[in-house]
Amino acid sequence: MATYKAVIIGLTGIGAQRQTAGSSSIYGNIPQSHAAAYHVHPQIELVAVCDIRQTMLDNFRQTWQDVWPHLRYYTDAFAMLAEERPDIVSVVTPDHLHADLTVAAANHGAKAIFCEKPIATSLADADRMIAACEANHVLLSVDHTRRWYPLYQEARQLLRSGELGPLRSMVTSLFSQRAMLFRNGAHLIDMLHFFAEADAQWVWAELEAGFDHFASYQGDGGHNPASEPAASGYLHFTNGVRAFYESAKLDFPGAQFSLTCENGRIEISDKTLTIIRQETGGQLSHTSVAPNPAAESGLLAAVGELIQVLENGGELISSGRNARKTLEVILAMLQSHTRGNVRVNLPL
Repeated sequence: MATYKAVIIGLTGIGAQRQTAGSSSIYGNIPQSHAAAYHVHPQIELVAVCDIRQTMLDNFRQTWQDVWPHLRYYTDAFAMLAEERPDIVSVVTPDHLHADLTVAAANHGAKAIFCEKPIATSLADADRMIAACEANHVLLSVDHTRRWYPLYQEARQLLRSGELGPLRSMVTSLFSQRAMLFRNGAHLIDMLHFFAEADAQWVWAELEAGFDHFASYQGDGGHNPASEPAASGYLHFTNGVRAFYESAKLDFPGAQFSLTCENGRIEISDKTLTIIRQETGGQLSHTSVAPNPAAESGLLAAVGELIQVLENGGELISSGRNARKTLEVILAMLQSHTRGNVRVNLPL
């Protein structure tokens, strides 16, 4: 098997933690970070990491010294890209700093880039990233993680089967103190596209109170929940599917979807998938669906997909162009709110 050199830029939890969760029949416990996924995947050799904070580099060395005793450490990402010439680059920096690093990686010989979501915080930055990757024939995958979760894959396969009839409407909710529109709302808005399999045609929205000034991104990169709003909104897709999005910063947690079809409903969260049908006499039946026990999940599946497409060709399930659609909806939601909660047509 070919081996690919990888580097990580940004050593926060999702970039660097060693934590695992659950189990996978393929590789054991499921990695919960880019570093953990690279550690598990047999075709990837992590050669260097970068963070502008020395404390984060020291923490990474302490956490991973037994695995990568000869790893190289940088505080300058551009120098690392020039010196290491990696095959795969993880961009795990604050949300608004993805663009320059992705463009530099594409221009320094990377074969694939795995970028955290959202792809960027402006369409201009997203377009620069996509253009640089396409010009250099570089794969760009964006970590909208649920696209690789087996339960969500099962739900989309059920929708595609037609067993429940056409998809009509969707409702998704996000409750958490970190229910920020760009940082975590992006996951749910992306999944609305994933299930609808169409582009959003228009949206309207209302932001969390106190964010009337938020006409464009003004957050801190995803750190402080107070720096960006929660939101409620409505998406109308080109195929007629309608979707409601709601989020609130609450101590009570939750993220779930309700997908209503002509002849039934799918209710799904990260842990459960239930099919609801109407039976004779108007009674409702509830059927739980288990995911494929042999399926890869999350970050490990995303990394495995990058290798698969590098070696065999094909389409990425969470490409830069797909991620741009989510960003465009988020920016349209900002426009809707600041213009008096009006309908905003897409594309912007």
